[in-house]
Amino acid sequence: MIDDARLAALWSLDEPPARDPAFVLATLDRLARRRFRADITRLLPLFVAVAAACWAIAPAVEALFASSGVELAIAGGFGLALASAYACRERQPELI
Repeated sequence: MIDDARLAALWSLDEPPARDPAFVLATLDRLARRRFRADITRLLPLFVAVAAACWAIAPAVEALFASSGVELAIAGGFGLALASAYACRERQPELI
């Protein structure tokens, strides 16, 4: 009985910290990795589609540049940049 009381007294002196930085960092790391994988999974089909579209229209763009259609090519590039910026826009922060 005396040992139990002594142990209980020792344990009461050593309270766990209110916040564990290692646990918080590990949890945030797992959350960031999960979001990264979800973003890659979401953007991979878009990347493949854009790469295929660029490959498909490359001869037409080359002919457009050769025939002085630079304005149209610049407008198309600007539209592609806007579309990619819209697809990759920052998401709103989520509550943990």
